[in-house]
Amino acid sequence: MSESLPVAPHFNVCLQMLALATKYAQCFDRLDDQSLSTPEEPGRIVQQIKAVRLLAEEAAAVAKISVALPMSLLDHTDRTVRSKLSQLQVVTTAAGENLERAVEESDPASFASLDMRLRHIDTARDLLATASADLIACAERVAAEMERYRSTYSIPEARHPLTAEQFQALRLAAQGAVSVDEKGQAWVGLDKTAVRASVLRALDRQGLVASEGSAAWAGDVHVLPTPMGMLVLSASLCRPERGVADARSTPPAARASAPAGLRR
Repeated sequence: MSESLPVAPHFNVCLQMLALATKYAQCFDRLDDQSLSTPEEPGRIVQQIKAVRLLAEEAAAVAKISVALPMSLLDHTDRTVRSKLSQLQVVTTAAGENLERAVEESDPASFASLDMRLRHIDTARDLLATASADLIACAERVAAEMERYRSTYSIPEARHPLTAEQFQALRLAAQGAVSVDEKGQAWVGLDKTAVRASVLRALDRQGLVASEGSAAWAGDVHVLPTPMGMLVLSASLCRPERGVADARSTPPAARASAPAGLRR
């Protein structure tokens, strides 16, 4: 690809979608903390209301710039992405409204009030449960669309070669689906076979992921992409021929003891 060509505008949109997906994953984790509904915690709920409002604003901003992308109508990618982002704004706004109702249920002496607060928080959490996955799916659709414009735009190089297994792990991390327990076992939801700990260590050594303590599960950490990890993932999505090496070709050095960020 000629270096004189402009960078595809799709690339930055993919990058913003991936970054927003991680923010939604972090927000979902905080809403999944059962202590949030206790009478002593209205301040934390107010913080989450502010965070959710910001997410709604960012989702609207991403939707706005995605509309301006050159898109083919062959597979209705533009309509699919637009619809998903519109739905995301609606459910995020609704999540914020439920959190506001949770704050209004502030009578610590009333079991009914506490029950309603918990219900509103659970509803807010459930509304955002698929937000990260939806944003990753949108980023993949936009990246696939870039293939039609290879002769018009340049696509940045990932600079960090990924195996297929590393690519999948990084994608799941962006979705907020990867956690590591106190014993160093990697989990994707309730599945402990989906991602190998050695793959996470390899990504950590490259500076593509970092650990963050889970608000919902004491002792667990979530594995999330770093800014560099998001850049690499966006470039890899936009270059589907990358990251197709043998999924088990992790260098021996990456199988050494876990770096501090992933050591339990």
